[in-house]
Amino acid sequence: MDRNLRAFLSVARRGNVTAASEEIGLTQPAITKTIRRLEAELGAELFERSARGMLLNDAGRQFLRRAEAIENQYQFVVEEMAARHGREKPLLRIVAGVAYQAGLATRMATRLSHEFPRTLIDLRADLIEPSKPLLMRGELDIIAGALSGPAPDGVVTRRLISADVVVFAGPENPLYARETATLRDLLSFSWVSFQRDGYTERRIERAFNDLLLPMPHVGIVADSIEACFDIVATSQALTAAAHPVSPLAEARGLRRLPLPDPLWRFESGLWLRESSLEFPVVVRAIEILEELCAGKP
Repeated sequence: MDRNLRAFLSVARRGNVTAASEEIGLTQPAITKTIRRLEAELGAELFERSARGMLLNDAGRQFLRRAEAIENQYQFVVEEMAARHGREKPLLRIVAGVAYQAGLATRMATRLSHEFPRTLIDLRADLIEPSKPLLMRGELDIIAGALSGPAPDGVVTRRLISADVVVFAGPENPLYARETATLRDLLSFSWVSFQRDGYTERRIERAFNDLLLPMPHVGIVADSIEACFDIVATSQALTAAAHPVSPLAEARGLRRLPLPDPLWRFESGLWLRESSLEFPVVVRAIEILEELCAGKP
């Protein structure tokens, strides 16, 4: 990729020349000179410079969008050429959303590792929205999660399941043994939220607002779904999660509350770069997860 763009992108993301120098292997004077040359070509300064670092200005943010699009296309071509020439993928990086954290993602990773022993499988749990830019840049290969919003250029999706978002309570909550419950009943209790996920918060708020009810109080934010369930298991707090993780909740003694309807339902599946679809390990990852979601061993 063009040296000017590499230098610009690194400084834009790192916020200073020193970190960019370490990342791309150019000296600080070389990076400074490259940025100045790029600004001269464009006829506009791209950064606000201060003792604390370099921050993008309005022109820089506009140029960043274009530069990232060029970077993405370059990565797509590199990946397509590698797949076409039969190169194996030495590293497969997968992000699993909450709906896949009750065994689906780990079973897929285990089978892939057995079938492709020369490929390192890097599996992590994370939120979907912040993971999408990493997928575009080639820093991730597969995202398993909610299919929300249109797929960016160069990315394809594969639907796997429809997931209901339901509410879980532990034995200490008075609603635990109830045969019926309503959303109004839930307002008496504090909630535990999985990370600070704006999308989920908006959907929960909408579910309550539809019945002219206020947003429930979130008292704790945890960094894993397991932590959410552990807190709910030993308190009167409630939490919401996609129904495929029910086995994790039930293993901690939690119960899905008998509400008339789920909070909401969403389509879930895979996000992948189109340029990666010729790698055998990627093809097999799709096949395995499709089998697991269909209930096949």
